[in-house]
Amino acid sequence: MKEIVCNLCNSAERRLICTGADRDNPDNPRIYHLYQCVRCELVYLSPRPDTPEELAEIYPPTYESYMMKPGRLLMLMRRIAWRPEIAEIVARTSPDSRILEIGAATGEFLHELRKHGRPNIFGVEFSADAAHVAQSRYQLDIRVGQLEDLDISANSIDLVLMRHVLEHLPDPSRTMKTIARILKPRGYCIFTIPNIDSHTVRIFGEDWYGYQIPRHFFLFPRHTLVRLLTMAGLRMERLIYHAAPNIWIGSVRFWLARRGHTTLARLVRYTNPLAVAAFAPLGALSALLRSSGVIRVIAQRSM
Repeated sequence: MKEIVCNLCNSAERRLICTGADRDNPDNPRIYHLYQCVRCELVYLSPRPDTPEELAEIYPPTYESYMMKPGRLLMLMRRIAWRPEIAEIVARTSPDSRILEIGAATGEFLHELRKHGRPNIFGVEFSADAAHVAQSRYQLDIRVGQLEDLDISANSIDLVLMRHVLEHLPDPSRTMKTIARILKPRGYCIFTIPNIDSHTVRIFGEDWYGYQIPRHFFLFPRHTLVRLLTMAGLRMERLIYHAAPNIWIGSVRFWLARRGHTTLARLVRYTNPLAVAAFAPLGALSALLRSSGVIRVIAQRSM
């Protein structure tokens, strides 16, 4: 486990936000601590998993993003949820645009993007097993490792995607600077993250699904997000509030499980269409109020 200081301002001054266990892996006995920097208010996990063995402990083969074969119904639900995101990407690119997805997992999103007329795509993925699935199932160019370790030329990428990835990274400041370096002038970075400014944080407290202890290393209040982008040479063009009900579903599941309602909690999952239908109105209302638990950020590199 690695003790860290603030990734934005390097301050060691902090206050405790909450303490918790790995609620998606009951076999993990560790207790983790989430802090907020007193100076800039970035939220971060410390100490955090750092060695290959510790990372394998929090990303077991059963981790949902590494599901080897999503069912047809789940894939249909994903495609419907992805439509606005796909439309934004298509609107900002051309068929010749070079697009990189960081954290491509098993490749389903890139495969869907290719079907919408964007063939010049590739990805980077930390999990070799997930990358292999993407390569063999969809014949995608997926490179294993961290973005900073790859040989990608400066000013060579039109658009970089990160979908629920930034909060998992060990050094988001370094990664955003690397993204700015490889983007072409006026190129885009589009990323989706939990919204720690959401009203769902206040409603659920320690049961808020966006905390995702211990997999989420960092969480970004809006002003720290702006600071992160500015430090990298990017500017926020647009912030979109997600109507998807996933944060509501996950938070209610954690709330039920902590109170011993384990059978009911197992039913409250985003893979359950009934749960999605039940919480969809709350997701839509949260987006309307501009306080949803998930946000998508569209940032652009300056000249």
